[in-house]
Amino acid sequence: MSDIKPNRVADPDAVLFYGLIALLAFAPLFRAGNRPLPLLVMELMALALLVWRFWSPSTGGQPLSRPARIFLALLFLLPLAQLLPAPFGPWAGLPGRSFYADALRQTSGGADLDWRALSLIPTATESAWLALLPPLAVFLAAIHLASQQLLRLALVFLGIATAEALLGLIQYGDGPDSVFRLGNTLMGDSASGTYINRNHLAGLLEMALPVGLALLAATVGHGRPSHASGGRGRRGRTLRQWLARFSVARINQAALFGAAAMAILLGLVFTRSRAGVGMAMLGILLCTLTFSYRLGGRNVYGLIGTFTAVGVGLASLIGLAPVWSRFTLQDPLEDGRWKIFDAVIQAIGEFFPLGSGAGTFEAVMRRFHPADFPGATINHAHNDYLEWLLELGLVAAVLIAVWLLFYVRQWGRVWKRGEWTPFRFAQAGAGIALFLMLLHTLVDFNLRIPANAVFAAFLAAVFFHRSLEEERRRSSRRREAASESEGKPPPTYSIPPENQASPFAG
Repeated sequence: MSDIKPNRVADPDAVLFYGLIALLAFAPLFRAGNRPLPLLVMELMALALLVWRFWSPSTGGQPLSRPARIFLALLFLLPLAQLLPAPFGPWAGLPGRSFYADALRQTSGGADLDWRALSLIPTATESAWLALLPPLAVFLAAIHLASQQLLRLALVFLGIATAEALLGLIQYGDGPDSVFRLGNTLMGDSASGTYINRNHLAGLLEMALPVGLALLAATVGHGRPSHASGGRGRRGRTLRQWLARFSVARINQAALFGAAAMAILLGLVFTRSRAGVGMAMLGILLCTLTFSYRLGGRNVYGLIGTFTAVGVGLASLIGLAPVWSRFTLQDPLEDGRWKIFDAVIQAIGEFFPLGSGAGTFEAVMRRFHPADFPGATINHAHNDYLEWLLELGLVAAVLIAVWLLFYVRQWGRVWKRGEWTPFRFAQAGAGIALFLMLLHTLVDFNLRIPANAVFAAFLAAVFFHRSLEEERRRSSRRREAASESEGKPPPTYSIPPENQASPFAG
């Protein structure tokens, strides 16, 4: 027993596990990291995770495929590439730079102009690059862990979302002057949690809702087949065996997941975010279609269980429909959002294919601000895809397309025959959550909020994770294929003579 504790303390995976818990828990605490100081703390925590991940003694973990490594490398290096300097003459001829080059010539008084970075504002690009560290570190650290550790982290994520939802419900019930609003006076008529904007709290909750429903579906009726049945199947199960599925521990688990999902749904409704409630309705529909005939991993309740799950899902959608149309608030930017989109598309055409530089959106949009949209500062495009295209250019479009290919391909791996384990339920829930965020970010900038970017990266690690058993099977198939291609039989192993006799034999 004396040598167990040191091994646990020195376990690199344990350090990554608890480091991820700390980062996930800290991310939403202070305005969701959307302030310089909490973002700096998150970046330092991410840097520590990355250092430990790559310089600590490894215990194995899941290797990333070469396409995934190339994708992450491009994502990480793209802002740095925009900091490369170029002579002023060639720089002035790059797309979108001539306007700024003329202004620099006028202010320089005829003096020679020095080399300039490709980005219009290098300091903003440096900040945007540093902001990539937390989600990147979370993804690389989480995907290195075992599936059971990831499942426990999913419970931590669900607990964080439930706490945010409960805080939002308290804020809404206590009124606009509630002390529980933590000084946030911008969202006095809705729930916002520790976030500044209700739409960004809705983004967190819409990602957590499918995960909660997935774990609920995995827990309901889950259990190993009883050996006392004697292979008789469903028809041969006795009443005692059916009742055994409703043990106190299992009911408590299902009740906890059900309560968490209900709290998250209510918190999402009281954010009064139209997009958030719409994504919740879509998430419930997708979860119903995905999990209704897989309750507990084998649908132990048969056709009746499937119809019951579908009925509950459809009833929830019917109940949310009037809430979406009457209770939620219309976004004040809804009418002006199309004007913003038009201006952003005009700016993209000006700077394509190189982009203006990561983090330069707000400064660039002052030049393209719509004349009939006065009194507002366009600090985000309210469409992350358009904002990425403006700042990063053609490479951003390529990365988005590759990400979508990875996402669709991974669904083929998750959606396979056989019994679904709780982790596979969590993977499917994470995949649905990512899909909801991919849609929501068409009309908002949730992924520009550090906390939501971190949570999305964690869910991506859960969704794209491959178990060690699968990796062993893939490696075995590769070895067999290599042996067959070489025309050699697979190697055989024999027990050495000195090990064939048992030392305990008389």
